[in-house]
Amino acid sequence: QHYFIQSNLSSMAIIPILSVLLWSCVPGEKLPLGYQSPALPISEVQGFLKPEDFFRDYVIPGKPVVFRGAAKDFPAHQKWSDEYFLSRPESNEWTVFYELGKKETRDGGQEPISFSEYISRYNEEDLYCVTGMPRFLREDVPVFGALNCDFITEKLMDDLVMWFSSGGTKSVWHMDDYENLNCLIRGKKELILGSASQVELGHLEGGYSRVDVDAVDLEQFPGFAEMTFYNATIQGGDCLYIPVFWSHVVRSWDRNIAINAWWDIYKTPLQCLPSMHTTWESVSM
Repeated sequence: QHYFIQSNLSSMAIIPILSVLLWSCVPGEKLPLGYQSPALPISEVQGFLKPEDFFRDYVIPGKPVVFRGAAKDFPAHQKWSDEYFLSRPESNEWTVFYELGKKETRDGGQEPISFSEYISRYNEEDLYCVTGMPRFLREDVPVFGALNCDFITEKLMDDLVMWFSSGGTKSVWHMDDYENLNCLIRGKKELILGSASQVELGHLEGGYSRVDVDAVDLEQFPGFAEMTFYNATIQGGDCLYIPVFWSHVVRSWDRNIAINAWWDIYKTPLQCLPSMHTTWESVSM
């Protein structure tokens, strides 16, 4: 933190200022993506909303929202240690896919590995598991409350993905063409987002940007100097809705496991019955 002295007739006050406000004034300074201007906060609610309320207030208007503590009651939040994973015999046979390197470039591919071998290596090597959620673990994850609707689970669901690392990962600046609800089971994530209305400022080619997310060159990528950023910092047990076409970068810390659900675009008010599925185990995707 930095300080400056503000004087008035009666007192002197020391007022803290975020460093980024000073850094952003330095010409030519290459700051991490999202620190070119102060990021705005994202709406928060405690726990999940009902699907009808979630769609009405956030999905249809395309507004991100953090569901604080919504995943803390998931069995996964209590169980998912490395020891638990290895205690499951399926971990020796189930194939997952990992990326070599924690800073995403999209230049490389993915490599297959058994889930148990990945667990034995990920703390010592620069690996990042990005894979379809293992079927044998889906019993530990309830259908997310905000998506607990028969129409969503039966008609809209596209995929369920596990993101698993020892922390220190950084994604590219990118945009998804699906709706996205991401639940963090372990660790901490910071997500910097840009709205769908400013997608053209993000220099996207094929859905992602070549900008260095650690040091943005504003001469090469000037759009980021004009963008309004939004920040969502979440901890294990929190969930975040990322609307379709909202660009974002994701940074993670500590042992980090997240599960995200993607579903097809549907911007119509819902009238639905609770899903017949209690966990993701039986949802067909």
